Amino acid sequence: MRSNKPYVQLDPAAIEQARQMDLLSYLQRYEPGNLKRVAGNVYCTKEHDSLKISNGKWYWWSRGFGGISALDYLIKVKEYGFVEAVQVIAGVAVGWTPPPPIIPRDEPKVLLLPPKNETSNNVIKYLSGRGIDYELIQECIADGTIFESADRYHNEIII
Repeated sequence: MRSNKPYVQLDPAAIEQARQMDLLSYLQRYEPGNLKRVAGNVYCTKEHDSLKISNGKWYWWSRGFGGISALDYLIKVKEYGFVEAVQVIAGVAVGWTPPPPIIPRDEPKVLLLPPKNETSNNVIKYLSGRGIDYELIQECIADGTIFESADRYHNEIII
């Protein structure tokens, strides 16, 4: 039986690139809005919360199958044909262009700390009660790595 689809010659390098790309890298690059962190290095997609991505593999728990590459995902989950999936990963699919990469800002991040309390009595009492050596507590207070916040809660701040 003949198909009405035209014959497409794929570059072997594009096929290899598609086979090598893992799903997490694909989603971070081409569908960042569809990616959701579950815990640690475990992710899922916003479309399918039972599809878990971890350690370079993915598994769709509600359907009972998984894979390794982004190519597997596009074929099994998105139901693309092989040629179309390779073209999407290679960024040459008709009518589809990958979104521009997110460029991180070079602005330095500033750690905003609460104001320090005049004394550190609550911190000393708390940490001593937890069995931490008094001299160690005093050293940390002296070099500023531990202090007590001046707000109403008097939290222990460890930098």
